[in-house]
Amino acid sequence: MPLRPVFIAGCDRSGTTMLGDILGSASDSFATPESQWIHEYLLISHLQGFADTLHAARWLKAHFRFAVWDLALSDEQLAALIDLTNPRVTIDNVIGAYLKQHGRDPADNLWWCDHTPDNFKFYALLKSCFPAAKYIHIVRDGRAVFQSIKSLDWGPNNAYMGTRYWTTRVQQALMVEVAEGSNCYRIRYEDILRNPEEALSRLCEFTGQAYHEPMLDGGGLILPEFTQNQHKLVGKRPDASRLENWRNGLSKTEIVEFESYPWSRMIMEKMGYTMDTAEPSIQRFYIVVYRYFHDSFMYLWNRRKHIRMEKKKLRSQ
Repeated sequence: MPLRPVFIAGCDRSGTTMLGDILGSASDSFATPESQWIHEYLLISHLQGFADTLHAARWLKAHFRFAVWDLALSDEQLAALIDLTNPRVTIDNVIGAYLKQHGRDPADNLWWCDHTPDNFKFYALLKSCFPAAKYIHIVRDGRAVFQSIKSLDWGPNNAYMGTRYWTTRVQQALMVEVAEGSNCYRIRYEDILRNPEEALSRLCEFTGQAYHEPMLDGGGLILPEFTQNQHKLVGKRPDASRLENWRNGLSKTEIVEFESYPWSRMIMEKMGYTMDTAEPSIQRFYIVVYRYFHDSFMYLWNRRKHIRMEKKKLRSQ
């Protein structure tokens, strides 16, 4: 199955899912749900490996991010798709089964759009498995990212931690931009919303896909049930009126805290975003300690809920 992979990445809530949905809606393309299981499968394959194909199949079926693909395969059927000596063959076979289940022909020469946000964190593994892949870095104003993520039950929940989280993820992407050169394309979320036809037609020139205006309606991605509330805008046309929503969703204190981190401030300015504060502020020590403590506590609290959700999904398989 001659897949042509396109790996989309960026900080969470930067539009990776939106872009995967759009690019995956073309007739010569498809998008899969987030595929963190691929990163971990490649990592294990490069380290200790699996005892046999059935062991690998059972490991996959016990992985929550694999389970949400909802593949109707028994352990033995999945084991038959696994090549322990070549992870690329395994991944291609699994994706082929996903395509067949959704009425697509895996023999077609299709673009595979993977929109997992942390793809660039595992860039070296992906590069070793997919040497001819293309890479897309979607970047969004860090303040808008934080406004979108702060009320969710994962990720940073205060601006002090949010600005560092955003910076770390963007720095990972910038390293891939350097490593890949012209084979990595940076696109701004704001440009897609302001001028979608121009932004996406240029992006399709980079990937080699044929751009068609109906792609703006999306529809190329089947969202897992547990993420549907977070992605209510997926499948809807880009809307520039949403660009400044973060100003109403963040307090003045949160904006000041976000812009206080020199690294995030510098990166946002270099990428064309205007700061609201003239100079970065210095955060008091006790506030910093509280931010770290609060973020850690909320992570542990929410993780309990996620574990229950994951176990329920796995039991239903």
